Amino acid sequence: MPPLLAVGVIVASTAVMVAIMLWLRMHAPPGGRFSDSDRASGIFGFLGAGFVILLGFVIFLSFGTYESAANRADEEAAAVVAQFRSAADFGGDRADAAQGGLLCYAKSVISQEWPALSNGERSPVTEDWTVWLDDVGVEEQQATSPGAEPVKAWWASTNERNLGRSGRVLVAEGQIPTLLWALLVIGAILVVGWVLLYADPKEGWLAQASMMGGVTVLVVAALLAVQVLAVPFSGQSGSIDTSSMDYALVQMDQFAKAEGVPVKPPCDAAGVPLKD
Repeated sequence: MPPLLAVGVIVASTAVMVAIMLWLRMHAPPGGRFSDSDRASGIFGFLGAGFVILLGFVIFLSFGTYESAANRADEEAAAVVAQFRSAADFGGDRADAAQGGLLCYAKSVISQEWPALSNGERSPVTEDWTVWLDDVGVEEQQATSPGAEPVKAWWASTNERNLGRSGRVLVAEGQIPTLLWALLVIGAILVVGWVLLYADPKEGWLAQASMMGGVTVLVVAALLAVQVLAVPFSGQSGSIDTSSMDYALVQMDQFAKAEGVPVKPPCDAAGVPLKD
């Protein structure tokens, strides 16, 4: 979620709840709606503690998902660079084909698959480049032998790249269960709603507004934080970006220049194959 939108949601929610609190204050009986404020405070403490425990569990679960997605993206990018380097030892035109395919794979991940991840989907363009790279590896293996060092290094990196990609796609598909979201929302409503019962015309309006506003800000901010962590590839502020794969492109370009062999990828800047 964009920062300005998040701030807007928090401010709007707080303003609405403070307005409701002040309206209830004008219509509440003197002394509030509780005959025993200590007992009411105990119940409120129980509700607050329950909400915090549930929130902590969901944030822990979401952060684990977020961290796993980031690690998988890094592993995939590192494997692409390793494959690019091992492909330099391929024979004939297969080196150019393999390295060009890896450049296109990286570009398609950045421009095609990353936007698709927000919906938990794979990019068919990236999938095609995966097949292309496997075919090049098979051709090199048939031309040499399965035990050749470049071939072994190639397939080892292929496995790491596929694991990284599959891992981040699975994370993108994973969402917080609807039941947990429902429990969070119910807990938030109970906590905020209980504060409304403390409306008391004998209390100052500033104290009542501050009490309601402080609770609302914390509850809404916590729910927004869960949303950011639960959708790591949303493309919004705080989500995981393509920096790892962007840097992989830089590393591959530097390696090609150091080798003195320019690589012309068979695709455009977005990783889409060029038409013959």
